[in-house]
Amino acid sequence: MFQREDSNIRIHEVREHDLVLSVRPMDEHASETERVHDCNRVINAMLIALNAGCLGTFTLDEDPWAHPILTVADDLEGRNSRKAALVVEPKTAYPDRQQLTDRDVENSVLIFGIVARERTSVLTGEYIRGLLLMRMNVLELNFRRESFLCFYRALEHFAANRILKVRKLSNELRDLQRALRTLTNDKELIEELRTVYKIRSSQVAHSQNNQVEISQDDLLKTKVFLDFIMHKTFRAEADAAMLARREAASRGA
Repeated sequence: MFQREDSNIRIHEVREHDLVLSVRPMDEHASETERVHDCNRVINAMLIALNAGCLGTFTLDEDPWAHPILTVADDLEGRNSRKAALVVEPKTAYPDRQQLTDRDVENSVLIFGIVARERTSVLTGEYIRGLLLMRMNVLELNFRRESFLCFYRALEHFAANRILKVRKLSNELRDLQRALRTLTNDKELIEELRTVYKIRSSQVAHSQNNQVEISQDDLLKTKVFLDFIMHKTFRAEADAAMLARREAASRGA
């Protein structure tokens, strides 16, 4: 699909740890700002599709740039001063990499087609912010709490709007579990959602209470729940659309 001559997307230089995604803007006569914005939208949609389609973790190759800019000098009088960014290597670790299958690629392509047409930026915006904040580190600071909340808000939005077809959840935990039950009968998985909800509740408690520290496992668990419901829902939508096209083609024949 992406390697066809008329496609504006190319996936190439696929290696063990990374790949290159090249995008050409749809309107090459638009301003540079508009073209960059258009390409960024496509890249974001592809990132989300890879994560949900493969049920794994894909991020941009470069860490988000959020580092202190200091003035460095040879002495306290400021001789030979120059600007320098203080960059600290992040300690974020992920599970072992696994070989992508043809099924993973197929799922990602189908989900990309749906995400690229997403009408609002709530889901895509929260998801991409979550990915960026997950890797952002400034000295001893991390942004796991902010990343966790991004993925949780996306989870709430998707469960309410795409699965339950309501504007907002009336009882968060009960409604989230009800949405999950439409996709799986795994009671252990449904009950595990309670732990994610408890972590989220601790983050919005009164400011004088100590907030629970969010671990990388807590963060990834929330992302996995989001990826799972997106994967199941979008895959079902794609299958239904393909079946409808086949039936329409057979009637036309």
